[in-house]
Amino acid sequence: MSNILDQIFADKKNELSTTRRNSSLSEIKHRIGDQPSARDVYGVLGDGKGTRIIAEIKPRTPFKGELRKGFDAKIIAGEYVENGAATLSILTESKYFGSNIGVLKEIREVAPIPLLRKDFIFDEYQVYESRAYGADLFLLIATWLDKNLMSDLLCLGEELGMPALVETHNEQDLEKAFEANAKLIGINNRDLTNGKTDLGITRRLAPMALQEKDKILVCESGIHGRREIEEFEGLGVHAFLIGESLMVSENIPAKLKELLGREES
Repeated sequence: MSNILDQIFADKKNELSTTRRNSSLSEIKHRIGDQPSARDVYGVLGDGKGTRIIAEIKPRTPFKGELRKGFDAKIIAGEYVENGAATLSILTESKYFGSNIGVLKEIREVAPIPLLRKDFIFDEYQVYESRAYGADLFLLIATWLDKNLMSDLLCLGEELGMPALVETHNEQDLEKAFEANAKLIGINNRDLTNGKTDLGITRRLAPMALQEKDKILVCESGIHGRREIEEFEGLGVHAFLIGESLMVSENIPAKLKELLGREES
């Protein structure tokens, strides 16, 4: 019996067939020429100057349903930028997360910082598409991708000047990331097969992930307060991808400042 992650990828494959018919790969490649160069993700996330937060924009999730009434991606993006986010993570999956690739283009117009395309990527078309719509980096999920495909997609991204955040959840995923020579490594505390979150995942994997030099380590999911951030920064984590606790907050600017340790007295 397939799990939710398998279902999402299966539906994404069906969706991609339609997407290809509507916009050919040659058309997508042509659009890339209209984009400015990708922003320096490594410099932004690895500069060591204070807490670095990748603030996420998503209307809903398959695990929690709708996250925010009156959702407006551009307004949220503006609040994130104005209040210290280092990078924005943009969900572009439609069926389970209620978004689309066009949202990435809309946010690009108002956000001068790097944008992560967060989706279920398994095909080179999606990598070209990410750059064509203004992404500066994209997500690869090591749990689902085999190491050879992941390596190929990672290399294609680098050719386009666009690194990949390789998301891991266990020791086997980390080994794949190392073998693919990923420089940006995410540790997702959420098990995407069932939605359960456990911060112990980062506590266990961070020391292993940092054994190799010149990696930028990102902690993903389950972060709700400043104390957790300080704990994981003490373990060597460079940046934090935070979505749900920001999206459900009544006051996004205040919550982001709290997470960054910039609360007003």
